[in-house]
Amino acid sequence: MELSQRTILRGSHFFSRMVEYGFLDSALHSLPDDFTLVYEIARVLEDIAHPLTHVLSPVLWLAEPDAESKSSPKDVIPHLPAAEEYEAHLIRSYRDINNIYPHQYLLPDEVFMQRLVERSLWMPAPKLPRNKRYQSDSTQYAPDSRKQKVYVLFDTSQSMQDSYRIHLAKAIAYFFLKNNQTEMGTVFFRTFDAEIGSLHIVQNKTDFDSLITEIMCIPSEGRGTILEKALLTAIQDIRVDSFMSEAEILVITDGAAHIDIPKVRMALGEHIRIHCVKIGDANIKPDPKVILNTIHSSESEDAKVIRDIQHKVKDLEATVRATQTESRKSAINSEISYLQKQMQERLQRYAQRAMSNYGNEIIELSTIFVNVSDIDPKTLFTLPPERIQEFVELSKEILTLLKEDPSAEDAKLAAVLYDHLETVLRFNDVHIETLSEQKHELGNILTHLVQQQSAKELQLQLSDTDQLQLSRILRSGLKKAARIPLTRLFVIFYRIIKQRLLALIKQRQILRIRKLRRKDRRY
Repeated sequence: MELSQRTILRGSHFFSRMVEYGFLDSALHSLPDDFTLVYEIARVLEDIAHPLTHVLSPVLWLAEPDAESKSSPKDVIPHLPAAEEYEAHLIRSYRDINNIYPHQYLLPDEVFMQRLVERSLWMPAPKLPRNKRYQSDSTQYAPDSRKQKVYVLFDTSQSMQDSYRIHLAKAIAYFFLKNNQTEMGTVFFRTFDAEIGSLHIVQNKTDFDSLITEIMCIPSEGRGTILEKALLTAIQDIRVDSFMSEAEILVITDGAAHIDIPKVRMALGEHIRIHCVKIGDANIKPDPKVILNTIHSSESEDAKVIRDIQHKVKDLEATVRATQTESRKSAINSEISYLQKQMQERLQRYAQRAMSNYGNEIIELSTIFVNVSDIDPKTLFTLPPERIQEFVELSKEILTLLKEDPSAEDAKLAAVLYDHLETVLRFNDVHIETLSEQKHELGNILTHLVQQQSAKELQLQLSDTDQLQLSRILRSGLKKAARIPLTRLFVIFYRIIKQRLLALIKQRQILRIRKLRRKDRRY
């Protein structure tokens, strides 16, 4: 096949996306099940008229710049640190009295004390710089301090495996990052489930591409969804990094989780906004133990009254134990019964009123909240005739390459295509004879390649790394081919370990030589 034809093949929409997702170079790591389905969902999101895109549209694109941003020059203005400017704010606590404007001490004592109690005294507070985002001439990710800062929180709990939620979440994250890259400054990224994942900071194009690959290869294996802790961690990250002022947090999750609204809202302040995409219709109901724990930490008036009653009941119960007179015990027990009845009534009212929104607090905290239903795979993954023909042509061309002039890269492209056909054809009721035959032929060739079986039509020697990558790609779609013979596998791992040890020894030798040269120069 001519070079131009090979270039066209690898530049096709499907193969170029597979390379961009990192499914070829990162295949030494275990790939998730049905990993190529992200491609089909991403294609759907590219259709603005599709109902799924319409529902998600409020969070898929960053907001349009205001008029001032449009008319402002596009040159880079350095980031201004906090406290360069100040503005008047009301005090938040009596502890702020040392910071108030001095002229307020001239007020009459009664007026001054009343304003102190009401927290209506004024004090100077550092004004955060307002970073204006703007459209740059670059068509790729080119971060700048004036652009919108983004923090992505990505749910990797085990429930994300249901109904292809993890695939939809990855497609949303990819679409959001890819289509807003020219408008974005620094990007932060964390996963969360029962634990908080490590922080990824993206400040250049290389890191941006690596993040796309990282997202595409994420498994969903965690238990639990600690959304509140994830939000507080994200807010803390933003506070620590001065360049993240006015950041937007995008949460992609499928779980309902309880959040202490006042606690998170206070942490958010006035300049950090939350946007949330919730996949599916999961909800939770608090059990009595959770309600009691909430009452113990809540500062609402109802919770305080319930706590007072609880303390009175404990005191009366202690009094009963110390009382000897039966008549006195009877009177105290009657009072305890009355208080317990009163407490139960208040608990019931508190649960109905305060806990009615339990598990849905993220809706109240979010500037934009989108709840999208689980996708219907039979609808979303059914291929129209033109798409079927596209895959027929791709299969035909890659088969020609493998038979005439194969390379390791061609074999990996063929493996990804095979896995995708194996996955997608499960959702298409019509029997596509040509495509099925091509898939079967691809499977036979790939089996020979991975297991290094002799075949006249195959004249390709794979490196150890290439063979392992092919095995990883085919693990879900072609399990038979993915099984490298045990003896061969031992040889591969032995060579890889040997290469790494030799590289380490060589590096240490270089460092030792440099150290000796420095010592010689001293003398």
